[in-house]
Amino acid sequence: MKKRLFVKRSPLGRNHSAAKAALLVLVLLMALLSGCAGSAGASKTEEPEETDNAAGQNEPAEGAAPGAESGRENGERFEEVISLEGMEEIVRYEHIRNDRLGFEMDYDYERFERYSGADRECFVSVYDDPENPENYLEVSFRAQDAETVAAAVSEALSADYEIGRDDAFPLKRAGSCIRIDASNVKGNTGTPDLLQMVYIIPAADGCRVATAHYSFESAEGFGRRFHYMMESFSPVARQGEIRITDDQALAAIQNYCRLNNPDLEKVENAGEYQVYWEIVSSDAKEIVVLFRSYTGAQIRYYIDPVSGDTTVTEFVPGISSAEERTDESLNVWEYIG
Repeated sequence: MKKRLFVKRSPLGRNHSAAKAALLVLVLLMALLSGCAGSAGASKTEEPEETDNAAGQNEPAEGAAPGAESGRENGERFEEVISLEGMEEIVRYEHIRNDRLGFEMDYDYERFERYSGADRECFVSVYDDPENPENYLEVSFRAQDAETVAAAVSEALSADYEIGRDDAFPLKRAGSCIRIDASNVKGNTGTPDLLQMVYIIPAADGCRVATAHYSFESAEGFGRRFHYMMESFSPVARQGEIRITDDQALAAIQNYCRLNNPDLEKVENAGEYQVYWEIVSSDAKEIVVLFRSYTGAQIRYYIDPVSGDTTVTEFVPGISSAEERTDESLNVWEYIG
């Protein structure tokens, strides 16, 4: 930890002896001759020693969260002091800005690898397999408002966790957000092996969703590191359009169907009935996913690839004469895993 530098002052002592007076006169004469007149009785100040702190940056206060100062450049690296398990630790951060997803934050580049995708950013522990990580932070954009997304996230997590929700959780730079804590097993019967902490940050164009995943054993380690990273999180204006891909649309409709019919997976595995999903058509304005139910019904989902808004039709061969619009509607963004 860097030490604070204090300026030392050494006041001149008073002495009324003739010798001291003569010495003072001599000092003044020497100063005048050198062109630098001094003030008799002024105190001396020791020059502070050089530090390796970045130019123009002030020494952070102890325990300050990363990113407390705004205006960092994308890719800028710096050090901050955090408190971890009762000990102070110097952490090296890199400031990043993702204009496509619309956020900026600082991440610990020595302990996490950054993986950027079209629809999300992931910061995975360097000790984890990136294909199957255990400790990682995932950030994505959602076009829906924060309350709508929070309701969908809460519903999904409630299947396995006893969740806690704070609708006014403060983040240092982003301000108030919705935080969903999934750290207890459903029914409060124990602690799960894997925990999740979800931050839903409202923005003018929707919201940003950041989910911290970590094991129970690393809650005081990785859990705290994610906390400090999120303190630096801030939504920014997005540049460019985020679109749902065909693969995302297909997977989202599968998730939606299985969530709404818990027995569907058993029917699939039994193999007695034909059940499948497929992309029927896809263009810049619409993606159409067909779900062939075990009842024989053909259900089509018409998806807006930007907003995620989806309408549904049903056609039953031998019974229906054509596709019929149903009352069912959903937003595919809520079911993208």
